Formats: sequence, C-alpha cells, structure tokens
Amino acid sequence: MDNTNYFPGKHKNTSINIALVDQLTLLTDALRNVLCQMPEVNAVVSYTDGKEFMADHAMFLPDILIMDWAINGMTGLELLNSARSAVSKDLKIIIISSVTDVQTIKHAIRRGANSFLPKSASLEELKEAIVSVIAGKQYIGKGIRDNLINSVFTDEQVVLHLSPREKEVLQKVCSGRTIKEIAYDLKLSAHTVQYYHRCVMDKLKVKRTTDLIVYALQHGLYIPEMKQPANV
Repeated sequence: MDNTNYFPGKHKNTSINIALVDQLTLLTDALRNVLCQMPEVNAVVSYTDGKEFMADHAMFLPDILIMDWAINGMTGLELLNSARSAVSKDLKIIIISSVTDVQTIKHAIRRGANSFLPKSASLEELKEAIVSVIAGKQYIGKGIRDNLINSVFTDEQVVLHLSPREKEVLQKVCSGRTIKEIAYDLKLSAHTVQYYHRCVMDKLKVKRTTDLIVYALQHGLYIPEMKQPANV
C-alpha cells in the first residue's frame, strides 16, 4: 500500500475504513479529503485500478468499497464479483459511475452492490449513501431512481406473461443451449421445446433467437453467470 494514499480520519471513536477505486486521481483526492471529515470514517485509501486494490485488500481491509464501473485493470463487474467473494462478506460496495443505464444498475445490484450513484450526485448524497449502507440498507441515487423503478414494473409485466416452463426455456436458450440440449435437460421432446421457444419469442415480440437473447439481457430477464475469480 502506498502510504501517500492513506488518509486517517480526524475524529475520535471512528471505525469505518473506506477504499476508493477510480482511475481519476483528481477525483479520489477530492473524495478522500471530504470523506475523512465524516465522524464515522477512520481512514481512506485510494487505488487507481481494480487489480491494485485486490492485491492490497488484506493489508487494508475496508468496510466500504467505493468504485467506478469503468476502471483500469479489470472491468467493474469483475471487481465487484472479486470483492464480494474474496474480501469480506460484510463489505459494503458503493458504485459511482457515469454509466447509469438500467441494465448496468440491475447487474451491479444482483452481483452484490449495496448502492449505485451517478457521477452527477452531490457529496451530500454520497454521504447519505454511506450512512444508508452502514445501516444495512441499499441506496439508489436520486437521479437514476425513477428510471430503475419504471423499468422494474415494465419487466415484471413481461415476466408475468411467461409461464414457468417458458422462463426455463428462455434461460437455457440465453445460456447457449441448443434445442436438443434443452430437450435433454428438461426431459421433453425437441418439438415441445421448439413450441415453448416460439411462444416466448411471440410474447416478447422478437423474430430471431439472437434478438431474443439481446432483449432478455437488456431487460434483466437473463443475467449471465460469471466464473469465480482466481485467488488474487
């Protein structure tokens, strides 16, 4: 750990350690100065890429990880997955990013993020998010909350129109299984699987399997499984 990146808090009876991962040094320097003024914060350490953080997390065990989604060294999803599985089950993860499409937010939350904020968020809102995740709550930035809620209701309406078997077939199609493989897995005939496949495409109003997969990914109907990271 680079000691120049270590900023102790200025308050007594503090306990929270925060790690910042962002390739923009100017941003992390500003955030460190602000966060260390919070009475709850003990120390703040910044990193310029995800691999640097993963290599150092045992030396500085954070309670909260604040990270960008677009980082050096690995993707934001890779860092989120690695941090959630390798650092600590109690680690709180806050993502601050200019990438704020609904699908990215859903992926992040489902992979274990406790909070997601746009980079346009104020420092006061970041403090609010920190207090929320410390209390065991989730926090979605005010600027992206409405879009996420609207998307959830839209997606739920789509899902409600699919039968349990259709959902099952959809998951297997999106994972790359062929009709024959799905038929074998589900102990159905290939003809029956093709029927369910066609029903799903009709209900989602797509004409090709590739379009079906894209639709499912974009609307959170299918989340690809990530391989567990190797030990860092």
